[in-house]
Amino acid sequence: SKPTGKIHRINDDGTVPAGNPFANTPNALATIWSYGHRNPQGLAWDPVTGKLWESEHGPMGGDEINIIEPGRNYGWGVITMGIQPGITKRSEPGMEQPIVYFTPTLAPSGIAFYAGDKYPGWKNNLFMSALAGQQLRRLEIDGDKVTHQETVFNQFGRVHDVIVGPDGYLYVTLQLPGQVLSQSTPGMIARLVPLQQ
Repeated sequence: SKPTGKIHRINDDGTVPAGNPFANTPNALATIWSYGHRNPQGLAWDPVTGKLWESEHGPMGGDEINIIEPGRNYGWGVITMGIQPGITKRSEPGMEQPIVYFTPTLAPSGIAFYAGDKYPGWKNNLFMSALAGQQLRRLEIDGDKVTHQETVFNQFGRVHDVIVGPDGYLYVTLQLPGQVLSQSTPGMIARLVPLQQ
């Protein structure tokens, strides 16, 4: 099988973990963890449940946030929440549904769970950077559900990634408004500091 459209799991030394779902499947890549992905962008572990979450670009709309389970099919090529010529189904037995999807497109990129104490009201929330949406979005999570969403900011251009720094603050990488992306395009790293602490 081909390596594209899949999430892979390997050990630090490049070997294949024994527990991978297709490790003993003939003609399958032993590194495959899940499949049926269109364009995965970000991965983050939920600090409460320990589950792996993923952000993914849809075709025209239908960007997704998924919880990744080993051996599961996430449907790309057969189902989509967006618009793709030749694909008309939104669900199919044996294929996972997104936890949340975005139409029109936001082009989600990096994601990060916040488990620190710098923003007490945001503890265990999922943060998503967005390229086309040019925003940082906050998603409140309850188990496997998104219960509330808000745009933290959307005035600084394309947001490529979000991480939690060792100091407990959120950091984002930005491509400023009006810039054309090239090797010489200057970007910016910004730290989010609450107005009152």
